[in-house]
Amino acid sequence: MGVQIRRTGIYVIGLIISANLIGCSTEQIHAKQAKQVPKQLSGETASIDSSGSPTSTSKEAAAVDDLDKAIVETRHFYTGPPHASPPTEGKIAYLTFDDGPSENTRKILRVLKSFGVHATFFVVGSDTAEGRSLYKEIAAAGHALGNHSYSHDYNRIYKSPEAFMKDVHKLDQLLEETVGYRPDILRFPGGSNNHLSWKPGGKGIMSKVARVVKDEGYQYFDWNVSSTDAAAPVQDRDMIIDAVTSASRGKKSIIVLMHDSTYKTTTLEALPIVIGKLQAAGFRFDKLNKSSFTFQFLTP
Repeated sequence: MGVQIRRTGIYVIGLIISANLIGCSTEQIHAKQAKQVPKQLSGETASIDSSGSPTSTSKEAAAVDDLDKAIVETRHFYTGPPHASPPTEGKIAYLTFDDGPSENTRKILRVLKSFGVHATFFVVGSDTAEGRSLYKEIAAAGHALGNHSYSHDYNRIYKSPEAFMKDVHKLDQLLEETVGYRPDILRFPGGSNNHLSWKPGGKGIMSKVARVVKDEGYQYFDWNVSSTDAAAPVQDRDMIIDAVTSASRGKKSIIVLMHDSTYKTTTLEALPIVIGKLQAAGFRFDKLNKSSFTFQFLTP
């Protein structure tokens, strides 16, 4: 009898151990799958196809509901009147979005509108009906358009100052035809101190390009707060939020680098929270113009 009880006890313990091991394995599998499937834009449902690759089905109605919910949920960061900023004490934030227009542009515009915030879009060339429509929508909403080069092709634009300005002027012409003016603000692809320009143009190319840009009457802007959304194809949403909030501490004027790209879905997800946190920290928001505060990595 005693032997039978001991055998039963050993069997039960074995079952418990097996269950725990299975649970651990399942948890690890789910964690691995979660890492493999990128976060989808609000309103899109992710699934796995037969090859194991993630797919997404757009659901526009759900996207609107989810984005509205995300905006509302961030209001606890600042409890003042809607669309109003707290006392600023001279603190100002310039949100900037590079590389658009994209499929996310309208969603970004909706978030900005919901907070009553203006921003700056450093756009590239998109000579299509949709691209022109998005340029117009950005301008009509009161945001600033800046030149980010037409092609954004490092090997092309950084061959020489002349090659760079030819690309810039091509975008200027497209924007003038579309929105009625040529921007006098500019951001270099990669920033004014990027090293990728060295291969086509040599180590001194950025100083030469920056000098010509200034001579032609443009003001260029780098950034002193990075969202880090370019550090990965799809950066973690919370890392974007933490990067902006931590880098903005102790600064009175910030130029925040973000990206308007179809694949930067977590930038869109982070945006309402970033705005709420910056408002709570006492920042007001504005768009850049030629006489605004600027931050430059390299001066010619």
